[in-house]
Amino acid sequence: MDYLSIQDVSNKWNISKRRVQILCHEGRINGAKMIGNMWVVPENAVRPADARKKNPIMEKKKSYSLVRTDLKKVLKCMYKKAEQYEFIESDKKIYVLSILSGVLCSTYIGTNESELEIINQIFFDISGKVNPYEIDKEILDMAVEFIKLYKNNKEVESVVSWAYQYSNRIIDNSDYSNTQFFTEKYMIDFIVHHIEELSLAKKILDPCLGGGNFLVECLEFLCAGCTEVDVENTVISQAKKLYGYDIDDIIAKIAVVNIRIKALSIIREKGGKASFDVWKKIIPNIFCAMEKDVTVGSLAKDNRIVCNILSGDIVEHDKALGNAKVIVTNPPFASIKGMSKEQKNFLKMNYPLANCDTCVAFMEAIGNLLCADGVCGIVSQNAWMYLKSFSEAREKYVSEYYFRYIANLGSGAFIDLSGEKSNVSLIVFEKKNQKRVPCVKIINLSVESLSDKIKKLITKEGLFEINQDKLNGVNGFVLSDNNALDMNYKDKEQYSSSAVPMQGTSTGNAKELVGYFWEHFGEKEWIPVSKGGGYCRWEGLNNSVVKWGENGEYIKKQKGSALRNIKYFGKTQLVFSDTGTAGLNVRLLLNNQIFIASGPGIRILQGNEYAHMAFLNSRLAANYVRTISPKLTIAAGYIGRIPVEPTLLCSTVLERKARLCVDLKCKHLQSRPNNLEYIDVTQVGNEIDLNQQAWELFKSDILNELLKLEVESQCDEIILSEFSLNKVERNALSKAVGECAFRIKTVQEVDITKFDKYLAKLLDDACMLKRSRTSKASLGCDGMLEYVAKDLKISPTSLVEQICQSFFMMQHTLEKYKDLIIHNYLLHEMGYSVTTGVVKEKINSDELIESFESVYGKQLDIDQWLKSKFNLIHCGVFKDKPFIIYEDGELKKYGKSV
Repeated sequence: MDYLSIQDVSNKWNISKRRVQILCHEGRINGAKMIGNMWVVPENAVRPADARKKNPIMEKKKSYSLVRTDLKKVLKCMYKKAEQYEFIESDKKIYVLSILSGVLCSTYIGTNESELEIINQIFFDISGKVNPYEIDKEILDMAVEFIKLYKNNKEVESVVSWAYQYSNRIIDNSDYSNTQFFTEKYMIDFIVHHIEELSLAKKILDPCLGGGNFLVECLEFLCAGCTEVDVENTVISQAKKLYGYDIDDIIAKIAVVNIRIKALSIIREKGGKASFDVWKKIIPNIFCAMEKDVTVGSLAKDNRIVCNILSGDIVEHDKALGNAKVIVTNPPFASIKGMSKEQKNFLKMNYPLANCDTCVAFMEAIGNLLCADGVCGIVSQNAWMYLKSFSEAREKYVSEYYFRYIANLGSGAFIDLSGEKSNVSLIVFEKKNQKRVPCVKIINLSVESLSDKIKKLITKEGLFEINQDKLNGVNGFVLSDNNALDMNYKDKEQYSSSAVPMQGTSTGNAKELVGYFWEHFGEKEWIPVSKGGGYCRWEGLNNSVVKWGENGEYIKKQKGSALRNIKYFGKTQLVFSDTGTAGLNVRLLLNNQIFIASGPGIRILQGNEYAHMAFLNSRLAANYVRTISPKLTIAAGYIGRIPVEPTLLCSTVLERKARLCVDLKCKHLQSRPNNLEYIDVTQVGNEIDLNQQAWELFKSDILNELLKLEVESQCDEIILSEFSLNKVERNALSKAVGECAFRIKTVQEVDITKFDKYLAKLLDDACMLKRSRTSKASLGCDGMLEYVAKDLKISPTSLVEQICQSFFMMQHTLEKYKDLIIHNYLLHEMGYSVTTGVVKEKINSDELIESFESVYGKQLDIDQWLKSKFNLIHCGVFKDKPFIIYEDGELKKYGKSV
């Protein structure tokens, strides 16, 4: 039998390598096996159905866009088939897109005209040359089947634009793909339908044209009232009002194709006769650079000449793009990180307030392109609306523009884009041309799911108004209706007066200089380090080491490295994770542990570190950081700005409760061998009941976590009381970041059998929670009980009672705990410790069986468990970096430890 690597399977099934590994670990791919520490999968293996369930009560939501999901699949097949031809590299993408466009076009005009002629004409329109390649029937059939399947779906009209973007990922030969993220239709709909001037505008411009999706929607809007009699003339005349520019001439030509396809669609929809004769009569005004340009685009201030791609006319930039009545656009998202030197210099010289952020530069440039009473609708990144470094830019825009609408979508607003780049708002603004004090209509959807963002944009649920003179507050634009929760607290001290949140060292090469402690047993130059890596309160994430040597000697050698605050290592008490999507989370720094950039430190100036930790892990502190910096990472400076009552940081009550939380968290970590807190407490005796031992460990985990949740809610109450929050303010806080899990009082009966399967899927092989957040509004979860209480919206006390009453039904969960206990026992037999690794080189299976049965008897076939499970469990516990392997009847050292 032939086998495939994880990478090959990942490509074949269109899922991540990590997901394939998980499926292998879970035994869900028949025939998958490990060779050394590497998984291989039978070539004929069938991809398992997605068995992941969000919870045992609510159904998992369906994929948002089946059209786009299937488009990615069909494109991969089309390009794979196209590999048999000897293409000029730049032609391959045009060839595939022309076929897709031609088939879509043919759908609107019927069978009267030759599909091949249409495809060849589109190839010519995009490339500027006659198509020298044969139209492959198999590729053509793929396109036909795809378009046929989705011909009645409105999304198919934008399919060519999305195909271009996805093509850049499949065949990477574009200079512009890093900043090309096309706009979702629901965003376009909102902007277009909230600019009333659009219907009478004589010039509608998209200066960052992309695939033309904005102008396509504008054309449909402009032609909405036409009839069968005048539809063709209306479409032709209205298309002439459309203006666009793109730095990428190929995508600009594709935009023309999209506009023309849309024109045919409108003609057919209105009852007219769509024919390919209309194709060349659709003449939007689309421009591109005269020569290759990857720096300036429509941000140009030198009135350079540009070219009309349809007529070939050479026109001055300002004449081509200026004096627009309406601008609709989604500018490129690019910041200083990874930006070319030429572009940095251009932005610094021409748009100094933009701080080398192209999106912010376009906010200024648009003002120059609008006519005196012009209006703009833009998809904008949010960073400039709250970051301190853009304060001057905010002041400028508030003084020059009247903001009509701001829909704060937050992150997760794009189907194909995640992280900080997708943290966006939809903004409609006009140039100031009369004296008035406008009201800004704002809707905050930052914590909603994608489906709820779309729904609430339509219903305008949660819309509120604010005078523009109140829009730019102390911490940037007011984008949330949390007026009931005043976060300014001018009478409070800033946290920076009591502690110093610090930046951590940048290694310059984390791949080689940072690893897990079990990869470097006995290597003195490697020392424990806080590197973040997830959400964790009080204590934890202590599994990493850094190659430090003498005073950071190895890091100093790395290009791009930076040693920061190393003189304070011995004076630092706390660390935090710099990834902020789940909220601020702070924990103790261990003795002899240092910190780096992803797990920075906090140095206490006054007060007690435990009380500090209780305050920083509170919902109030998390909400403040999220309010002033709703971005992907948490900067130390923002923690320093948190308002605080100094008495809280010296509170002996908070200190005692925080110490208890740390102790409870440590008890959990001490039974997990992939943490530095691990303590070998392997039980020795005769006929120990393995099932009972698994239940006792599981019960200890949930009871300790329940107590921790109770103590955390008490800390939260002390802090809210000290800040004198009333009921309305508390409700606003809960709306913003969720409620403490312990305060969830809903009691409902749980199907224990379903719950067992659900919980088991939430746990990794070390019986640790694999996920952190139940929703975008929620803060992170620090354990399994907190997660399920928030996810199922059920009282954790009630849930624990139900589990304890029916623990014998928790078979899948207890099986995981049994596997962990057996794995820990075998580590004990090998002489494992977190400092030295394993003492014994190897133990044969006979010795292991005899030893195991002397403790547990014959209640489990340990020989079979070793053969079928040990390598899987060991790899899972130790993050696919095993140091022991079972093979040839022996348990022995593996990898570096050999």
